[in-house]
Amino acid sequence: MKTNRNVFVIAQKEFADNMWSSRLIMLMLVFTVIVFSKSYVTIIGAESNIFRGLFIDVAQVIALFLPFMGIVLGFDAMTKERESGSLNVLLTHPLYRDNIIAGKTLGAMVTLALVVFLSIVTVVGTRLVASGAEFSSLMLNRLVIFTILTYLYLSIFMALGILGSIITKNATKSLIYNIAIWLVLCVAFGMIFTTTASIIAGHKPLDLTDNDNFLELNADIQKLSPTHHYAMAVSGVPSLSPLGVSSERPTVRGIFDTEHTLEQWWNELWTNVIILTITPVFLMIMAFMAFLRQDISKDMG
Repeated sequence: MKTNRNVFVIAQKEFADNMWSSRLIMLMLVFTVIVFSKSYVTIIGAESNIFRGLFIDVAQVIALFLPFMGIVLGFDAMTKERESGSLNVLLTHPLYRDNIIAGKTLGAMVTLALVVFLSIVTVVGTRLVASGAEFSSLMLNRLVIFTILTYLYLSIFMALGILGSIITKNATKSLIYNIAIWLVLCVAFGMIFTTTASIIAGHKPLDLTDNDNFLELNADIQKLSPTHHYAMAVSGVPSLSPLGVSSERPTVRGIFDTEHTLEQWWNELWTNVIILTITPVFLMIMAFMAFLRQDISKDMG
């Protein structure tokens, strides 16, 4: 019971530190403005169905840029404690290592949940105010699933940030490594691996004839990126990054395809959802193991 209380105390402190962090507040304001602007621009020429167009465009913004928010929440989770010396102080108290990493992770997860909630509220609020559309139960069900998928997707990068903060010496290196991973997996993934697939297949990307091998190979490579699985589950497209192409063409065009039931969506895209669920759990387990096995004694003194 005392152990659980220690975890919640650390999580509460981590959450409070995140919420009063100037960098997080600034990033939230920037992302809120971007999402609001994108939502409003999309609504101007949108059809009456809230599910079409609006969330696909917003999903692209989320897929490419919001992972940076997850990184910010995790990249210095442990390095800031190590650099300030507070980690040594914590370990002199009756606390287990797993209490510290569990509390840090829980605090970051709660903060991320709030970030996702505010982002979704901004999108939905913009749509409802601008169009006067009614909030139906159909909308609510799919919106809840979209929110969960977004949270799982961003949790992957939060977990990468926490893992980076454990295995690197300082926050600067952790941030640099995580930004590099974000740029490769999200922003430049389509360009990099489309080029790679074209070289392997001996095919010119702009040549639209006889490109089946190229598209199939690129489809396999795309599965290495979490952005691909998020894009498939949410919008039914293989990639939301620039120049991302693939031979995958699912019948169900994502969670907002109201021409198909949620059961049909699950039957076709369940593997993408499972991967989005398993990946952050796996990365968090790796972070826990790395921290529990880490020699902290050399940081003391």
